[in-house]
Amino acid sequence: RPSLQDDDGRLEHLAYYLDVSGSVSDADVLRFNSEVKYIKEKFCPEKLTLVLFDTRITAEYVFEQDDPFEKVVVVGRGGTSLIPVREHIHTHKPTAAIIFTDLDCSPMQPLAYPIPVIWVAIRATGKQVPFGKLIHIRS
Repeated sequence: RPSLQDDDGRLEHLAYYLDVSGSVSDADVLRFNSEVKYIKEKFCPEKLTLVLFDTRITAEYVFEQDDPFEKVVVVGRGGTSLIPVREHIHTHKPTAAIIFTDLDCSPMQPLAYPIPVIWVAIRATGKQVPFGKLIHIRS
C-alpha cells in the first residue's frame, strides 16, 4: 500500500476543495483562502491542488511545494453538488482531500478510491457526513 507521505514526512498530493456556491459568503471565501495558505505552509505538500466547485468544478489551481500561495479568485456562486468533487478525486487520485463546505447539499457517495477525507464545515451545525472526519468551524 502506498504511503500518504514521502520520505521527509510530507504529503505527496493534497487536494483542497472549496465550496463557492451561492450559500457561501465572501467572508467564508476569505477564510478559505487563509486556511489553504496555512495548510500549504504547515504541511508543505509536494503538490497542492485547489479546486473550486459549486454544481461543477469552476476553477482549479495547482501549487508545487515551492510555489507561493496566492489568493484565489472565486468563480461560481451557483448551487452545490459533491458529484464533481467525487469525480475529481477518482480522476486525480490525491493522497488526501480536504473539503471546505457548508454541507448545504446531498451527501457524497462513498469513494471507490479510499483516501483520508477531512470535511471542514462552516455553519453546518447538526449536519453529518457519510465518511471521513468532520470538523465544524465557526464562521
